[in-house]
Amino acid sequence: MEWKLKKYFRPKVKREGAMVLANTMRVLSKDLFSFKRKYSFGAVKKTTDISYRRFKRRILSRRSTEFPVASSPMTTRWQHSYITENDTVCQRLPLDSPPRSTSLTEVRLGDQETLPTPDGESPVDLDKRGWDVSAKSLLETSRECNRGQSDALKVNEQDCIWKESEGDENRSSTPLPFSIVDTAPSMPCSVFKAEWQMAVPGLQDDYYLNLLAWSEQNVIVLGLASSVCIWDASTQSLQGSLQLTAHTSDLFGPPCCPRVSSVAWSKDGQTLAIGKSDGEILLWDVERRTSLRKLTGHLSSVGSLSCNQYILSSGSVLGLIHHHDARVARPVVGWLRQKKGICGLAWRPDGSKLASGTTDGLLSIWPDDPGATGKCLPMLTISHPTAVKALAWCPWQLEEVAVGGGRQDGALRVWDTHTGLCRQSVQTHSQICSLCWCPANEELLSGHGLPQNQITCWKMPSMSRKAELYGHRGRVLHLARSPCGTRIFTVGSDLQACMWKRSDRLIGPQEDADGHCCEN
Repeated sequence: MEWKLKKYFRPKVKREGAMVLANTMRVLSKDLFSFKRKYSFGAVKKTTDISYRRFKRRILSRRSTEFPVASSPMTTRWQHSYITENDTVCQRLPLDSPPRSTSLTEVRLGDQETLPTPDGESPVDLDKRGWDVSAKSLLETSRECNRGQSDALKVNEQDCIWKESEGDENRSSTPLPFSIVDTAPSMPCSVFKAEWQMAVPGLQDDYYLNLLAWSEQNVIVLGLASSVCIWDASTQSLQGSLQLTAHTSDLFGPPCCPRVSSVAWSKDGQTLAIGKSDGEILLWDVERRTSLRKLTGHLSSVGSLSCNQYILSSGSVLGLIHHHDARVARPVVGWLRQKKGICGLAWRPDGSKLASGTTDGLLSIWPDDPGATGKCLPMLTISHPTAVKALAWCPWQLEEVAVGGGRQDGALRVWDTHTGLCRQSVQTHSQICSLCWCPANEELLSGHGLPQNQITCWKMPSMSRKAELYGHRGRVLHLARSPCGTRIFTVGSDLQACMWKRSDRLIGPQEDADGHCCEN
């Protein structure tokens, strides 16, 4: 019975479905014919084809050039041409890349620039005799540039303002930066003795930032939120702070104030470089309290800075490394490219190599080529299980670089960049946030996270534990040593900073009774 019903109803269903489909097609064809007559469908189709061909031509031209496209947090292999065109189909986006130019030769180090320089010399002549940029020469250069015809070189004083120290800390209910806290570190060490424990309110608990630097002039700078505090270690006093000002947002909304993402001193300790979360870099003469220049090129957070004579290298979250020369009109003279964000950057002490660490665990060694382009490949690439943020070159073994592992790794490794082999390795079972070498006693200091948040002193080359310092209740994010090597300064995520002084005998420089460095 069931079979007979299926045989009866199946042809009927097919006939009804075919009739419905035919009626539907008839209605659609009628509507399409009326639409063609009313709106001239052929002209619309022709315009669309022209726009698509134009769009395709733009994409192909972009892929044939050398500059990276970084319009998204993930770096792609597409390329971008730096020609501004009024195209209604494919508009040019501001990208994290070198400034606009018609050719690569305009941003190379060896090309002639119209920028006036001291004593009437060209940048090429200054480069040949190894001219090292000081704060005074940078100030004179920036003033001459401001008198010139390039408006892009003018320094906007409103980007960062100097703020004097507030003096007595008892006037405020909240602790001021670098104000001494009464509580002392819990466990003193026989090698290092704790001198002070200070408050650093507003410190960003971000593993990938580099917010501490100690200059050759014995001045400590620390980035706290949207300000950079300047503390003189010789007089043990807070000189003042540099406050970043708010910018008007491009969208409809209140003005937003960028944050400090990295700081670095020049080799002579007179010029301070400040990396911001909006991609800009500010150069300041701290002694004269004068803004020297603003460097642009990044459109993402500048997480790391490193100086090599007249070259300032910066690394961004989008994986680009820019080489800046503040003496020329277009400061970005070269750039390198990585797939992931740059969280560690350090020039070798002799300036012959550059080490960079990325968030995906790559340690790359680059040659000393300030005019390099994105096609330049690293001399050596070493993969790690976690992000390479804590890295430092050995001052006496120049081919060695120390790298600290993250939370999932916890290993401290010393690599030979000449052979690519691991010289020493030790498991710490904790996150390594910061590293610092002490050449006077041939030691390596490492700042750790959980579970103990300690500072460990390693005796080299045996890499044996010499001492452990306990003074923080949070991970030790930043670590720096004094120019004479007798003190170290640590900053933790517990919003506390500690000053430690060596209590054992030094092999190298020591301090006299007035606290100044002297040779032993």
